[in-house]
Amino acid sequence: MSQADPEGGVPPAVQAPRNARGLATARRIHRSAVRLAAEGGLDALTVDAVCADAGISQRTFFHHYPTKDDALLGLELPSIARERAHRYLSDPTVPVLAGAVALIDLPAGAGEDPATHAAQLRLLAGSPQLQARQAARFLPILGELRGLVRLRLEALARADGRTVDAAELDAQADVVTALGAALVNTAARRVVDSPDAGLPDLASVVDPLRPVWDRLV
Repeated sequence: MSQADPEGGVPPAVQAPRNARGLATARRIHRSAVRLAAEGGLDALTVDAVCADAGISQRTFFHHYPTKDDALLGLELPSIARERAHRYLSDPTVPVLAGAVALIDLPAGAGEDPATHAAQLRLLAGSPQLQARQAARFLPILGELRGLVRLRLEALARADGRTVDAAELDAQADVVTALGAALVNTAARRVVDSPDAGLPDLASVVDPLRPVWDRLV
């Protein structure tokens, strides 16, 4: 699990940088894999078909992705917005849950090609195998988010003059992180259920809770 540095800063990003050419090739392979799977089904998808559609060799494919499932998931993952994370830890007016969700940035490729991202979400919804693989890939980002939430909760407790033990802080951080992940999944589900839905707006995924928030606990 990622942790903040000793000075109270933000944990480093979990994704290694890639050069622009390699990233462009990986995105092209990803787009081809998603489009072909959306048109012909996951079972019919082959590496050869993806290579032909993307105009690459098998050697290039396997340089970027070990399997066709990895090509469907893509190279990029969500990340923590560094500047917003610093504000989240330092500004007591930022809401704990809504602020935590707002820390997440979707991959740059998703914003550049929302149709492919939406098609990928629909493929994920129909494949438990892909869902499990994606969940495993998301563990580092969720761990990083949980670390930031825990730091924020600890700071709030100190500011309020409350004494909160480590186990209680851990439990609170777990619940807030799980709620945030569930809200993001709900927003993604809207994309799956509606062919015309765009990418989820992470800044507003908590809005349905606002009218009933005071009655939840």
